Amino acid sequence: MFRKITLSIVSALLLSLSWPPITQFTFFIFFAFIPLFIIESYLSEKKLTFRSYYGYLYLTFFLFNLLTTFWVKNAHVGGAIFAILCNSFFMSTVFWCYAKLKRKLRWRYTFFVLPVFWIGFEYLHLNWDLSWPWLTLGNVFASHPSWIQWYSWTGVLGGTLWIFIVNFLFFKSYRFYNKKRYIYFLYAILIIILPLFFSKMIYKNIADLQSESSMKVMVVQPNINPYTEKFTISQDQQMDLMFNLISPELDSSTDFIVLPETFLSSSMWQHKFNLNSRVERLQYLAKEFPHLNIIIGAVTLKLSEKGPRSKPLSSQPNQWYKVFNSALHIDKEGVGGIYNKSKLVPGAEQMPFQNFLHPILGDQILQIGNSTSLGNFAKQDTVSVFSSNTMKIAPIICYESIYGDYTRNFILKGAQAIFIITNDGWWKKTSGYKQHSMYAQLRAIETRRYIARSANTGISSVINHLGEIQESLLWDQKGIITYTIPLYSHKTFYVQHGDFLGRVSGFLTILIFLFYFVNNKLQIKTE
Repeated sequence: MFRKITLSIVSALLLSLSWPPITQFTFFIFFAFIPLFIIESYLSEKKLTFRSYYGYLYLTFFLFNLLTTFWVKNAHVGGAIFAILCNSFFMSTVFWCYAKLKRKLRWRYTFFVLPVFWIGFEYLHLNWDLSWPWLTLGNVFASHPSWIQWYSWTGVLGGTLWIFIVNFLFFKSYRFYNKKRYIYFLYAILIIILPLFFSKMIYKNIADLQSESSMKVMVVQPNINPYTEKFTISQDQQMDLMFNLISPELDSSTDFIVLPETFLSSSMWQHKFNLNSRVERLQYLAKEFPHLNIIIGAVTLKLSEKGPRSKPLSSQPNQWYKVFNSALHIDKEGVGGIYNKSKLVPGAEQMPFQNFLHPILGDQILQIGNSTSLGNFAKQDTVSVFSSNTMKIAPIICYESIYGDYTRNFILKGAQAIFIITNDGWWKKTSGYKQHSMYAQLRAIETRRYIARSANTGISSVINHLGEIQESLLWDQKGIITYTIPLYSHKTFYVQHGDFLGRVSGFLTILIFLFYFVNNKLQIKTE
């Protein structure tokens, strides 16, 4: 028992030490699952029950989730507990199901089932209401963009497949005591080297990619503490501080100013944008510089019909409205475009499965998992691209930047660059804001687009199409970045086809389970 507990803890430590923002131990990920494979081998020797095996799995994944995402508690304690416990359960269940089917089906080559199940799970985790893909295994290489230039073909799920294949080959090398040991070891080294070599070749070909045009962008990091200043300093004072910050650097050559998520935190009605005094101030600024566009985060309200994401107006009980975390595009004409955040944080920004639970719990659902006095956020169903002359940009809001398959939809609609607006200050000075910044580098590789990232505080940056940070502002640093960004229109294989590995794995997972249940039924009948 002591040895199995030790192996579980070792696996958790290898996973955690390999994870960003730690960069020097990333290669540990290629060995991290070997202790779990060793524990699983005890099932074949009947030295372990499936119930005990699940306990060791849960210990590993609980520690892994705790050590890498503990910082979520700073933004939402309940959300942190829920995410850590549930994610540990999902990860453990994938391994447990693989072990169960392996012994029932007794196929000669059963290992392929585990990466199929896991990638299928990660794909589900990207596309349902309990979505929490922060620990998608392919994200681990975010700290080494030069290793994974081939993500422009496979996305992060390709990294997950790479990790499982190498772990399995090293495990087979550990298990054999003859010349097969060296053969499997050489295979493992080869499978590590080939993607790295391929990545280097892609890097050389893409590094000098010619752009069709460019735009001058000013990325602003106001550095307003979300726990104190954000709600004690008036909105107009915050605007004054921002104007004082950008004025010395602003000129007629500036095409875009990018400001963080919910910079305009005082809620405003969408049908009255151009009557709002803060919008008017920004519009007047744009009139001084006729080519200027401003991208800014805001909390907005919209009248709606009664539904799961709506709540009644206090003054008019029969009138309903929805709350949005929005990105606004403001130019000399006023608000020219709006995008409402669509990928919401479960528990903190939305109650999962609202459409299902609303008929049961009624309007009380608005108070569950609530992170804002305005109630759970609503979302829009399609992506929006902001346009100015021939320039098209993708407005990505905070949490959305960890969704590669979602981000590519903006590129399919013509976006030539990506603007990420976020407020990482909620997580305080922990590994969270660093991980979030690094994940943005993955989106740059997948789409081959430059990224301008404006954080209220955290890491504001400009990232090139190779996933490399060109300029950045660090934690608790007030300032601006002025940078001329090349614009691209080419669509990568990943942009065109998305998470095809996830779709294939999901389909195969369903087939394998169907085969298992049919086979199990036939065995019962023959007995």
